[in-house]
Amino acid sequence: MGIRMKKKNIVISCIAVIVIVGIFVLFYWMRRVQLYDDESTTGNTSGNLLNGGLFCEVDDKIYFANPYDQNMLYSMNSDLSKVKKLSDDNVSYLNGAGKYLFYTKRNDKKDIDADSFMALKSTGLYRTNLNGKDVARLYDDPTQVACLFGNNVYYQHYDQKKGLQLYAAKIDGSSDTQLLEDACAPYAISNQTIYFTGYRSDHSIHTMRIDGSGDTVLLEGNFTALTIQGDYLYFMDMADNYSLKRVSVNGGTPETLISERLATYNVSEDGNTVYCQVDNGTANGIYELDLNSKSLNLVVSGDFNYLHLTSNYLFYESFDQSKLYVLDLATNQSEEWKWEK
Repeated sequence: MGIRMKKKNIVISCIAVIVIVGIFVLFYWMRRVQLYDDESTTGNTSGNLLNGGLFCEVDDKIYFANPYDQNMLYSMNSDLSKVKKLSDDNVSYLNGAGKYLFYTKRNDKKDIDADSFMALKSTGLYRTNLNGKDVARLYDDPTQVACLFGNNVYYQHYDQKKGLQLYAAKIDGSSDTQLLEDACAPYAISNQTIYFTGYRSDHSIHTMRIDGSGDTVLLEGNFTALTIQGDYLYFMDMADNYSLKRVSVNGGTPETLISERLATYNVSEDGNTVYCQVDNGTANGIYELDLNSKSLNLVVSGDFNYLHLTSNYLFYESFDQSKLYVLDLATNQSEEWKWEK
């Protein structure tokens, strides 16, 4: 009987160990960062990132930096219903795909003592679940533009001695690699290629493979605000009154789209429409360019900034960032976005 009891106890102990190990394995499996199967996964549109990445649409949700609450992280349905606060972080350059959001955290911009520990330790590149939980840091010093492509976030990494440089951080935090010493902004990534305008040595349009190799000048000039949509690169020509132009991703002769001086712009995902802020001093306002007919029409007069597109709306802010407006793309009607804390 004693031998049987000992064997029974051993079996129970073994089963208990197996269960405990299984629970730990299951917990680890559930908590581990799931990499994307698609190596071309993107987290936001190129045009939205150009405008600060303050809005990002994932499936039927819009994630955004609420300008009425210190740009803290919020979500709402794609029809603008059910507004919900997700985090106290001041966020920008939002990228979302699958179950994750990635963003640049700038809590040093919030209403806190600039000399406090919170201000000094509240910047960087972060990953969180779509509900704002399980926040993880990918880089803990100031960052600027960030763009998700595949399983890496390409971002402007700040170093006190070297300034901004282009890095690639793997989404699970396992690597953080310098790609380029130049402070280029990675707004435009497609087909395993980073398109960017030079910063220190020139302002030409460059192409580079996503591993940091093969830096090549695609188009010489004095350009800024480079984005990509479909087979075209869009940019503002600083040597030609900040006019909007585009060129094929393969290079060639650029095409002038808007000769007026622009402050910013955004291109619709279908590549049919450009929304832009004309800043010529006489007829300032948001305009809509039909890329098929090339007709340019006024949407709303005034001085605005931060143009963000979702599937149904154009969001834009007053120049002083005191008000947020929303344009219904179906009706072309615009109004101030109402929010109560």
